[in-house]
Amino acid sequence: RQQVDRLGKLATELLDLSRLEAGSLELRPEPTDIGELAKGVAAEFTPALAAHESHLELRLTGGRVEAVCDPERVAQIMRILIDNALNHTPAGTDVVLAATRRNGRARLSVTDFGTGIKRGDLERVFEPFFTSDDAQGSGLGLAIAHELADRMAGDLSAESVPGRTTFALELPL
Repeated sequence: RQQVDRLGKLATELLDLSRLEAGSLELRPEPTDIGELAKGVAAEFTPALAAHESHLELRLTGGRVEAVCDPERVAQIMRILIDNALNHTPAGTDVVLAATRRNGRARLSVTDFGTGIKRGDLERVFEPFFTSDDAQGSGLGLAIAHELADRMAGDLSAESVPGRTTFALELPL
């Protein structure tokens, strides 16, 4: 069952990546409260967090954090980032999902407190098919997330030191 699920996910990721590269993936930008979007996506991970024995802390600034983006694709990026945090950290590692304003942009970030990403690997994490550890991933999720961010005039970045890794999505307000 797990292998079938993994192959289904791989097929979907390959299709998404090919559509992005061909420029045929249609985006529907609209004013979106990314804080509310973050709440909804965080709730989807309740079973996965319980299985991983982890907790997801949601940090939202007071008031709306609005960005002009495709809410479905921003949710997809958040799912990729949270899923990666759980798959690439030991059980019991907590995750923080934050939605803030920073330097005139909306910012969503996912931080985990695992072992971190090696410095040499950090430069390559957004490359298609690159994986930095022994986890069973396709190496497509972050490449898709990065391309989606670019298509929405956003920026997806990664910072990692031993004990903390943060992926941050910044979008125009």
